[in-house]
Amino acid sequence: MNLAFLGFILITFASQSIWVTFSPVVTNVAKELGVPSEFIGYLAVLYPLFFLLLTVPSGILLDKKFRFWISFGAFMTFLGGFGRIFYRNYGWIFICQLFAALGQPFLLNGFVPFSSRLSDNKRTILISILVLSMYLGAISALVSGYYLYMLGGLELLVLPSAAVSALGFSIFLLGILNFPENRRETHSLGFGKVVKRRDLWLLGCILGLGVASFDNLATWLQPALENVKLGEIAGSAAAIAILSGLIGISVIPDMISRRSMRTTYIRLVIPIVTFFFTVLAAVQDRILIFSLLSISGLLMLPVYPIIMDWIGKFYEKEIQGSATGFVGLVSRVFSVSMMFLAPLFIKSASMYFSFLAIIVSIALVASIFVPNDRSMGPLP
Repeated sequence: MNLAFLGFILITFASQSIWVTFSPVVTNVAKELGVPSEFIGYLAVLYPLFFLLLTVPSGILLDKKFRFWISFGAFMTFLGGFGRIFYRNYGWIFICQLFAALGQPFLLNGFVPFSSRLSDNKRTILISILVLSMYLGAISALVSGYYLYMLGGLELLVLPSAAVSALGFSIFLLGILNFPENRRETHSLGFGKVVKRRDLWLLGCILGLGVASFDNLATWLQPALENVKLGEIAGSAAAIAILSGLIGISVIPDMISRRSMRTTYIRLVIPIVTFFFTVLAAVQDRILIFSLLSISGLLMLPVYPIIMDWIGKFYEKEIQGSATGFVGLVSRVFSVSMMFLAPLFIKSASMYFSFLAIIVSIALVASIFVPNDRSMGPLP
């Protein structure tokens, strides 16, 4: 395996682990550091905030000087993760989280240009592996955080992400020096060319409304289900949905890409997931919730790497960073809006699932206007 790619996998894993390290033990860490619980929550908020601010600039910079800026993202992640083992107070941890949050947009927007430069033939598989690493990093921190803290306090809690970030950055450095750089200037292509592409607007909408609905589940499912006395299953149901999605990511994108069925797949799975949410709006049953959410995750989460592969397939390497950053911006606007709107509907489980069904159905409307990938050619 290419050393740069192996390092990229590990540093991506570390980045997402750093993001939610303290989420399982917010009150414990706050008490230990002598700060309000909200201050620990702000550490996680830095990630989406910096991504929203930097997704477009980071994409443009990656297009102009790929090796330098992808290395910058990896280095910032290393500083953020490894630096936390030397913590003395909340301020030190906050600065480390700033470093990691600064690096994240460069890493996530680097998935497509990195994979395309490494191997066009295996691009879809490489993107899927990086997406898997992204999700696994967050899940591992969420699952292990409480137990690590109970066993060894804050020192043990920050140790895994510190070790992985250091190992990942070291391996990444060994491989990135021989990694291909852009062969021509990108200034003439410009970000304006990306903004004019209708397919990117539509894909950003689908990504924000469809895939991000599962982020919404992880945040708001528990209070919604509590209204029907099923709040205790919310965490497990959301986790199983995401884990099912990881299985889908490992199998579905490459199969769909080889058959040039990206548009067909998106148009097929969105109405299925919309139907599932509609059923759950009518009936909230324990088995039904687990079953339909797990199938929805299996089908819907692979849409993320499929959209990334779309950019890799139809956009020149010199503007793939900008295209990825723009899709990230559009999707984040929709997903953040959803996060703020959702509390208006959690007073009833039926209302909440109806809300999810409506936002996914909007993604369905957007999918109708997405060009058929079988008839598309490279960006002119």
